[in-house]
Amino acid sequence: MTDKIRKKTDELLEELKFKNTDIQDYINNNPQSFIEINLKEFWDSIIKKSQMSKSDIINKSDFSYVYFYDVIAGKKIPTSDKIVRLILAMHLSLEDCQTALRYCGKSQLYPRIKRDSVIIYAINQQYTVMQTQELLNKSGEKELK
Repeated sequence: MTDKIRKKTDELLEELKFKNTDIQDYINNNPQSFIEINLKEFWDSIIKKSQMSKSDIINKSDFSYVYFYDVIAGKKIPTSDKIVRLILAMHLSLEDCQTALRYCGKSQLYPRIKRDSVIIYAINQQYTVMQTQELLNKSGEKELK
């Protein structure tokens, strides 16, 4: 028996579009194609990447200590706005933000949505949370919650 190869996303989507696809067969035939996400490990790695102390991240993201530690332990799934606040606080990349959003089951930022465009710009310019709030206000968009 040979090891099955991880399929490309497009191949998986192709299989799922047919009405006669049995979902259980699909799951059983593609176990190597699913990603297992350990949120605690993800947050630990991204915090390490930022080279910031947890205390600094908490202060710059304006999170409570309890909420922050629940998020990085994988006990709470943050809202999209809170994920963005964390990314801004750590001065990480748009790619890091999109990954965090995806891993937390949230929609990624989309440049055709005005508010998302402002946020993307702020992340790319390494704005702080406060600078991003001001930019959102000036653009007539709601602030990050």
